[in-house]
Amino acid sequence: MSNVVMVDRPFSVRFVVVMMYVAALGYVGGVIINITLLMRPEQAQLFFDRPVSDWYWIMSALLDVILVVAFVWIARMAWRGDYSAGMMITLLAALNIAFSLFRLGQVYGWITLALSIAVLAANMAASTQDFYRRSLPRL
Repeated sequence: MSNVVMVDRPFSVRFVVVMMYVAALGYVGGVIINITLLMRPEQAQLFFDRPVSDWYWIMSALLDVILVVAFVWIARMAWRGDYSAGMMITLLAALNIAFSLFRLGQVYGWITLALSIAVLAANMAASTQDFYRRSLPRL
C-alpha cells in the first residue's frame, strides 16, 4: 500500500512550476549554444570585433548547467509545497526583473520582464502562499 498523499495544487503553483521548467529548458538551449560556439574556430566567433577566449564559452556553459540543475531542483521543491522554494522563486523572479531592465533595448529583455512579472505575481498569489504555508511545521 502506498502512502502517497494527493494534493490539490492551485493553478498558480502549477503555472510557476511549469515556468521554472521552461526556464530550465531555456538554459539547456544556452548550454547547447555555448558548446556550439566553443567548437567554432576563433575567427568565426567574433564578439565586439574581437575573438572570444574559449574559457568564456566554457564558463558560460558551466553556469548554464548549474542554473538548469537549480531551476529543476527548485521546481520540484515548489511542486511538493516547500515554503523555501516559494521564497527562492520570488527572489529569482525579482532578480530577473532587475536584470531584464538592462535589456529593454532588445526583445529578449521585454519577454524576460513580462514572464518574470507573471511568475512573481503567480508566486505571490494568496492561493500559492497558502499552499506553501501548509508545509510549515505546526507550533
